[in-house]
Amino acid sequence: MNILISGGTGFIGSHLTNVLKKDRHHVYILSRQSKSSEHPYVHYIKYDEDNYNDLSWTKELPEEIDLVYNFSGASLNNKWTDYYKDLILSSRLNMTNMLYQWLFDSKIKPLAFVNASAIGYYPTSKLVEYDEYDVLSPNDFLSTVVNKWEGAARQIESLGIRTVYTRFGLILSREEGALPILEKLYKANLGGNIASSRQWYSWIHIDDVINALYFVGLNQDIDGPVNITAPVAVRQKEFSKVLSAVLGTPNFFKTPNFLLNSLLGERSMLITEGQKVHPRRLLNNEFKYLYPTLDQALEEIYSK
Repeated sequence: MNILISGGTGFIGSHLTNVLKKDRHHVYILSRQSKSSEHPYVHYIKYDEDNYNDLSWTKELPEEIDLVYNFSGASLNNKWTDYYKDLILSSRLNMTNMLYQWLFDSKIKPLAFVNASAIGYYPTSKLVEYDEYDVLSPNDFLSTVVNKWEGAARQIESLGIRTVYTRFGLILSREEGALPILEKLYKANLGGNIASSRQWYSWIHIDDVINALYFVGLNQDIDGPVNITAPVAVRQKEFSKVLSAVLGTPNFFKTPNFLLNSLLGERSMLITEGQKVHPRRLLNNEFKYLYPTLDQALEEIYSK
């Protein structure tokens, strides 16, 4: 297959590219910089990030594209100034609108357009469990970003292209994301409860993320929102117990909410609050998890 990925050099995109090229699919990665690849199945295509109306990059694509994955967007891990919050939103909308214009002009009909999203769509709660059938209005910055991003991708749905909104939970990988930061804290004997410790962590192993992306891309029965999380969410205090046991480190340090707020500002909500999110669409379509429990996921990650 010919597969186009925006954000293909990022955390999720690079993992997906590695799997796709092993399966001998041609991967076309949209990039802000000029790049080249020595791998015969990986192709970089430069676009002009200062002019999203410039579609000259499309001339480098083959006539047929079978799947499109849209992961492009500014990281959430930088300080959320007003400027950077605008960048978080605009980077996602600009890329999605550009891809829509290309698909509209070219009349190309891929098997699916898979758009990244996040469980930030759902309100934080210590009591409620959410699934894809919950339709909710924006209630904070993250949910506003998610709603607008999915709204931009909905234009592509209007072209008759099957569109999937993959709402990612907390992705576990030793290489990137939250886990390497937590690992350092635990190995410094600073592991333990964070804020109330009752907030939900809807987590998933990176390998299951990639398999799920492959799965929804090819499964013609799946469209709309799909929660990319493991079957069983855990509260932060349970997550901490399992992680400390796997690492063999203490689990007694308590990090108060006010300290994280002073250090991280508004983005502290990513670890002090959470949602219990159920992956009903994946389970209803018989997706098979490699690591359905937190113990299995963390033991695999730290067995390497």
